[in-house]
Amino acid sequence: MPKIAGRDVRGEFLTLQLFEIGKAVTPKEINDHVGRGDYAAKYISFLRNRHGFEFSVQKDGREVVSYTLLMEPKNAAEVRARATAAPAAVKTAKVKAAPKVKASKPVKVRQSKQTPSAPVKKAARQVLKDHADAEADRLLAEIGMKNGGEYAGGTYSVDPDWDSMDGIDVANFLK
Repeated sequence: MPKIAGRDVRGEFLTLQLFEIGKAVTPKEINDHVGRGDYAAKYISFLRNRHGFEFSVQKDGREVVSYTLLMEPKNAAEVRARATAAPAAVKTAKVKAAPKVKASKPVKVRQSKQTPSAPVKKAARQVLKDHADAEADRLLAEIGMKNGGEYAGGTYSVDPDWDSMDGIDVANFLK
């Protein structure tokens, strides 16, 4: 469990202050004692898995009613000592005087990351692009295409009489 601002003792160590072997403690008592939210199960889990304490859990259905400490590890005294550790002394920051800046020091100017050959490469790309555009225009003129992709005749119709059928003008028929 991470440290909470203003408290130097971790929650699982504060929880350990409530337990004695054979004494039942409710999750509400743990949460009230630690005062950091509803994390009783997490504190018990840390004490079991990280520090080797053994607990029995009494439940009413799915709800935990209490935890009972059954056995402590060999280093229980060290772990309990962490629970009563005095908070670290508050360090006061010393205000340092601003460093003196010497005016004779030259200012470093940021150099461009562009290589010297970059403008030449850009010009070469532009020449290739212009050549490709000119070639495309030449090919379109060769096959007779004009603006917008129309044929030289200006229409796509092959049959000049496409809109009539057996002497009936379709345009007049629909009116």
